[in-house]
This record gives sequence, structure tokens and C-alpha cells, in this order.
Amino acid sequence: MRLVRILLVALAVVAVGLVGWAFGARDADNAPAASDPAPAASGPAGPAVTTPAPAPREQASPDPTTPPAAAPRPRIFGFGSEPVYPQEGGFWQLPAGPGQAYLITDAEHATKVEFLLTPTGPGVAGKAVSLGVDTDGRDAYTARWQYRDQPLLAHLTVRATGPGGTAEKTVGVYHPYPGEQP
Repeated sequence: MRLVRILLVALAVVAVGLVGWAFGARDADNAPAASDPAPAASGPAGPAVTTPAPAPREQASPDPTTPPAAAPRPRIFGFGSEPVYPQEGGFWQLPAGPGQAYLITDAEHATKVEFLLTPTGPGVAGKAVSLGVDTDGRDAYTARWQYRDQPLLAHLTVRATGPGGTAEKTVGVYHPYPGEQP
């Protein structure tokens, strides 16, 4: 019975100490406040009771030696069109005559997606034509492309841009001469 009383007294002392600590009865350095009385030496001697050390305080400012995390690079998950065109040799085969296509892509970590059409062949650097830019990818990034009834051999590029850089996917497109069947 005596052992039970000793344990109950020890638990009561620990509980009172924790309540005082939790309600701020300690100063900024976790030392007892000046108003805290010294612990009383009354009661039976019992086993020594220790309280766990409080967790270290978080720093108010970030560590200057740790570089900030780099923003993730955009990633393109697919690139397609509506209607879906048949492919041959990595080129979309557009039907003869004028037409319209909706270009669609899904990208993560992108703030802007641009659809570009670049002719093939030598000396075409800087000849890319923007077919559209989309900055709202909540339901995919899209652009509407109206193509004419004229021959075309080009690269269709989707370029996703974000804080972490850029990503691109390219597909070739072929449109026959007027009157020619692909």
C-alpha cells in the first residue's frame, strides 16, 4: 500500500509540474520563473521522477545555409488532337482540304503552354508560328488551329513553361497538295 501512495504522490508532483510548464510558468530559456517557489521536501522519499525535455524551438527565419528548394520542371503527359489524325512515320496525316483541329495537352507544374508550328527544312530557325497560348490548365491546355488548303510539312510543338523551366513535345504534320489524297 505504501508503494501505491508513493507512486500517486510522484504522479501528482509530475502533473502539477507539467500543468505549470504548460501554462507558461517558465521564462524564455525554460528556467523556473522568479516567482516559482522551490520544491518542497515534504512527504516520503520516493523514486526520482524526471520530466521529458521540451522540444527545441523552431527558428523564426530560414537557415541561410540551406538553399531554397528548386521549383519542379514542367512535365507534359500527352499531346493530341480532336479529331484524331492517322500517323505515318511520326507525322500526323491531315485530310485534304481546309480544316480545323483542337490541340490538347495535359501538363503539370506549368503556368503557360504554347502550341507552335515550325516548317521543316534548312534555314527555318525563327520561323515558328504560334497557334495559341493557354494559361489555364484546369481541364487541359488547348488551342484551336485552322489550317488552309495548302501543302504543309512541319513540326507541331507543345511547349510547357513554369517556374522550374520548360518542357517540349513535338510531332510532325503533313497536309497534301490541294486535290492530292494522302
